[in-house]
Amino acid sequence: MTKFCRQFIVAVLAALPSTAIAHGELARVPQGLDTVEAGSSAAATQTNTSSADAAATPSKITIFPARTIVTLDPGTPQAEAVAVMDGKILGAGTLEEMQGWETGQEVEIDRSFEDAVIVPGLIEAHMHPQVTGILWQGVYVGHFDRVAPDGTKVTGLKTKDDVLARIKDAASKLTPADAWLIAWGYQPEFYNDAPLTRADLDPITDGHPAFIENLSMHIYYANSKAFEVAGISDDTTIDGIIKKDGKPTGEIREVEAALSFIEKLPPVTPEVLTQATRDAAKLAHRVGVTTFADLSFGIIPGGYKAYQTVAADPDFPMRTVLNPLIQFFSQDSIAQKGGLDYLAEMHKTDTDRLSFGGVKFIVDGSVQGYTALIEWPHYYKTMQNGVANIAQDDLNKGVLEVQKRGHQAIIHTNGNQATEMALIALEHAAAEHPLPATRHRLEHNQIATEAQLLRMAEMGAATNIFMNHIWYWGDLHYSTFLGPDRANRMNAAGTAQRLGVPFSMHSDASVTPVNPLFSMWVATKRETMSGRVLGADERLSVADALHAVTLGAAYLLGQDDIKGSIATGKLADFTVLDRNPLELESPDGLRDIKVLATVVGGKPFPVDGAN
Repeated sequence: MTKFCRQFIVAVLAALPSTAIAHGELARVPQGLDTVEAGSSAAATQTNTSSADAAATPSKITIFPARTIVTLDPGTPQAEAVAVMDGKILGAGTLEEMQGWETGQEVEIDRSFEDAVIVPGLIEAHMHPQVTGILWQGVYVGHFDRVAPDGTKVTGLKTKDDVLARIKDAASKLTPADAWLIAWGYQPEFYNDAPLTRADLDPITDGHPAFIENLSMHIYYANSKAFEVAGISDDTTIDGIIKKDGKPTGEIREVEAALSFIEKLPPVTPEVLTQATRDAAKLAHRVGVTTFADLSFGIIPGGYKAYQTVAADPDFPMRTVLNPLIQFFSQDSIAQKGGLDYLAEMHKTDTDRLSFGGVKFIVDGSVQGYTALIEWPHYYKTMQNGVANIAQDDLNKGVLEVQKRGHQAIIHTNGNQATEMALIALEHAAAEHPLPATRHRLEHNQIATEAQLLRMAEMGAATNIFMNHIWYWGDLHYSTFLGPDRANRMNAAGTAQRLGVPFSMHSDASVTPVNPLFSMWVATKRETMSGRVLGADERLSVADALHAVTLGAAYLLGQDDIKGSIATGKLADFTVLDRNPLELESPDGLRDIKVLATVVGGKPFPVDGAN
């Protein structure tokens, strides 16, 4: 297992359920990456009903009338009914026109949504579903309010004392004595940059080993019992174990230090992982998502089996696209099958319910974690820079190998120095092995310059913008991390659109909650929590924001031929809203729109509590 992949496993295992697990049952050795057997997908056994056998028998047609249908199909931009057969769209138009499709089949007019608005199914093209689901089985200690998978509101913690009180309460309920207390989401940037320390944790954890994740997933905190179990003393010299006066403070930074704790943490069981996958789908379905993409696939043993299980369930309300990390292909079991060449075999298992996408590279870390790579003068005030997770030569080689096989390279770049590294790698691949239509894309890409976006347009690269950062961390980017000028031009969707760079927007859940309508609101307003506007010229119209989370996201996934708009032949995936986002008096109304239901393959999935 590579150091790079272990960084992700740290994030996953640091959020395991705080259940009573005896010390003797704890995992002693980090588990390997997931394995994939081409052709073994349970979902692959579910053939499309549009097969030759199905075509021999007339199929039922369902027509969904609505107050308005926003199709994003330029030929018929609005409609009043959409007809569906065999999970696909027959067409959209008037009710009378849709009834014209009847040629002897049974026809049902489903009026469930006749007073609502139907838009194309919303797509979340960058999140970490299984990581998110596992985290929710731990103790949330973040600053912001969140909604748990079961729909309950979990209040954010406004002071460090509030954090300590929640940890203390969790510890008091934990048995047996050697069970680990696992928590996630701590955000020191909102508490005067105060980390959690052993001095904070020891008095409140009742002797339980405690391990707590920073929301950035690059920093962790542990109490003295956890250090004892991990075998780390004052004399231990490991990069990332923060010390003061020669003694560990409890703060742990980056991979090497965190790995010292991994082998002592509970393993992820198949039951936990399947439930985590379902829980992530609950979060996404509630906000209207019909497809989500896993951007760290391959890091959790058993992850693929869990995805197979849920994809084979007709009541699972989500389509899934898996994007393996480049290191996945160097795992022994995958290397023996051909390494990166095996991705072509993996694609043979693709169905419309579960499919593989591009190959993920990670260049740098996070802006708020001070690990993003930013061009000179680097971070505001400190003038220090972040961390490179991959060397330029290695990135060049990896992207070229992906290009040679005709696959998509997906490159994590938060800072503009990381963006530059990605562009150099893409330009190198294009020179060495010219190949059109690979749709390589840069993820997050938060402070790309106009010149860099222009180069992306020239080479046909796309980007997936972490728009939510403007609201959640915009004030801190302005005052602390980036400074005013770079904060104003961050997440430059307006420039990307003007230059013709295909783009979408994403949540990076669990870092921020999955919610495409919220991302649309941020893109149209560009307001921080304090009400500061960052880069008014980079605002999107509501129509362009809707395109970004439907057709734009489908394009990035290489699936715009089957998703993203309501048009004949595409999958019958819709999101049902209580009002039309294109008819709002102000973009402010985007945050008030209610998601009533989704429709996936023509099957309605009501949202609990919708009215």
